Amino acid sequence: MSDPFKPHQSAPFRAAGAINIPSWAVVVTAIIAGALGVGLFLLSASILLVLTPIVFAGALYVRWRIRRALKRTSNATQPTSIDVEYRVIDIDRDR
Repeated sequence: MSDPFKPHQSAPFRAAGAINIPSWAVVVTAIIAGALGVGLFLLSASILLVLTPIVFAGALYVRWRIRRALKRTSNATQPTSIDVEYRVIDIDRDR
């Protein structure tokens, strides 16, 4: 088994001027990246669990308000005839 404190070497892919990274630094970086990933997942899941019921309740409230407004509009009495007064205008007389 390799020594964890020995610098990581990948001989076939080693480029000139490359930096030797110790194995423990790679492991620590992977652990930190994994912890950040899990933390972001838990944060997004908790936000989703909080916002979903709020959005759902808001949608139901808006639906109820629209239906109530439509029902009030349809119940309003609509006239069957329009009462209008007509007046004949004589163009020659008004000049």
